Amino acid sequence: MINFKIILLSIVIEALPFVLLSVIVSAILHNFVTEDMISRIIPKNKFLSIVPASLLGIVLPVCDCGMVPIVRRLVKKGVPLPTAISFMLGAPILNPLVAAATAFAFKTNTAMVLFRLGTAFLVACFAGWLTSLFFKGNELKPLTANQQHSCGCCGPHTDQYLIDELTFTGKLLRTIHDASNEFFEMGKYLLIGAILGTLAQIVLSREILLSIGQHPGFSVGVMMLFAFVISVCSAADAFIAASFYTSFSAGSLVAFMVFGPMLDLKNTLMLLHTFRFRFVVWLAFVAATLCAGAAYVINLL
Repeated sequence: MINFKIILLSIVIEALPFVLLSVIVSAILHNFVTEDMISRIIPKNKFLSIVPASLLGIVLPVCDCGMVPIVRRLVKKGVPLPTAISFMLGAPILNPLVAAATAFAFKTNTAMVLFRLGTAFLVACFAGWLTSLFFKGNELKPLTANQQHSCGCCGPHTDQYLIDELTFTGKLLRTIHDASNEFFEMGKYLLIGAILGTLAQIVLSREILLSIGQHPGFSVGVMMLFAFVISVCSAADAFIAASFYTSFSAGSLVAFMVFGPMLDLKNTLMLLHTFRFRFVVWLAFVAATLCAGAAYVINLL
């Protein structure tokens, strides 16, 4: 029991400052940066715009839980679908907050940071290019006014038109309100992930963990499934991955930290609500295949 408390508290305490910073930045961006501003930054050419769109998180470090509504509005405003998909997959990982959190969680292990960011960049770019080859339309579902997103998974999922009507003070107060809501919402997922990760280390013997974690292919699948289920945000998942550092291969940990922010349980439900079913299934297959392939290669290095 003492070991359980120590491991759990160490994961949560280390992750909380990064989660707090992430939700504050995310709330500021949501209330002060409009989709029009983002749309103007992204080049219109759908082939040339994929690379800069994948890297846009460097200046717009948005949380993955709020990406689907943003992407839906961008596509409706005329941003090409491949560009928006690359932005959705890349921005939650390719940003300074996540890079700093990963470096801190792995004790400044530069290789893990480079593996994570490099894999995320390649997956975001290739997914965008493949989308441009297979889909010509926007693949959005025709939503009515009553079908706007309301899953409650994250605070700042509100109508942009209401935000535009607010004064500066109103936006500031709304930013504090959104950041608070998102912090407690993300804190819940962080706690669930930390508990599951801690239990796995306490309950399973080291021999079993090593037999699973050191297999070059099976370990990748296990960690991707784990990331999909626990739905931890990209600012905190590195601390959970680091708790498996001695048991699981580097590739499987990278797969956990890349695939989870791109596609987890809550994001999949939002995607199914927003995009056509065939596109969501195709995107999930492509993202999973690219992540698994990159992680397998890292395991062989």
